[in-house]
Amino acid sequence: MPDNNPSNCHIDSCRKSVLITGGAGGIGRELAELFVRDAYDIILVDRDIRELENARNSLSIINPDVRILVMEQDLCISKAADQVYEFTRKHGPQVDVLVNCAGFGTYGFVNDIDQDRELDMLQLHILTLYRLTRLYLKDMIERDEGQVINFSSISAFQPNPFFATYGASKSFVLQFSRALNFELREKRTNVKVLAVCPTAVKGTGFQSSAGMERTRTFNSWMAVTAGEVARDTYRAMQSGKDLVIPGRGFGLLHSLIRRLPAGLLMRISRSQLREVRETGLKNVSGSSVEERM
Repeated sequence: MPDNNPSNCHIDSCRKSVLITGGAGGIGRELAELFVRDAYDIILVDRDIRELENARNSLSIINPDVRILVMEQDLCISKAADQVYEFTRKHGPQVDVLVNCAGFGTYGFVNDIDQDRELDMLQLHILTLYRLTRLYLKDMIERDEGQVINFSSISAFQPNPFFATYGASKSFVLQFSRALNFELREKRTNVKVLAVCPTAVKGTGFQSSAGMERTRTFNSWMAVTAGEVARDTYRAMQSGKDLVIPGRGFGLLHSLIRRLPAGLLMRISRSQLREVRETGLKNVSGSSVEERM
């Protein structure tokens, strides 16, 4: 069993390494397992040290030869990205793959949602993601090698009533990532950016934390598991794609749906987010929900 204490070890410079935010659970944890199986060294960043240690221990069992660093960090604060970057510089790993996976959602009528909570979400989804991408992208471009994986959402493609701020923040992630990937191709660099746009993800705690057990979203045939999202994301990275909608042919289906008028798309989105019993909406409107991406 390797020594995973950051003060006592450095990532093996001969192996590739991946930094995953939100890596202690959900999609981030599932992705970490795939990277570990392919002998990547791992840096996990999350806000719960106990969950980070549990993830480190279980990943070490899968592949005892890899080194795993963990960093407890609240990514909703303004200097979080710089602190993460300094941590990796101090402990030696060259980050070959950056996975911006951390995120959470807010649900309800915008004036009923706690404003500070939404500002934290915007900080995390937009400013922290942007800053992390900029910091590690510079190093990757200098090496002419690297991969950035940014987690957006299927909600990024259209306005989403009662998910208004969340969907808008994910639209930034999608458009920023795809435009950046185009710029990198024009510069003829080997660095790539992948945007991941999952549908509703089951089994991550999002639904119960939101009080959304009765919404159509998570009971729909379109809902996926964290494992499915991780698998399709990993495959998309390996094949050099710039966009993936994980799931059973959802990419093709969504390309057809996107041709519909914006007003109709909003009604479809609202239908999926609506409670099966309309009276239940009062119990969840304005609640904030953790989304372990």
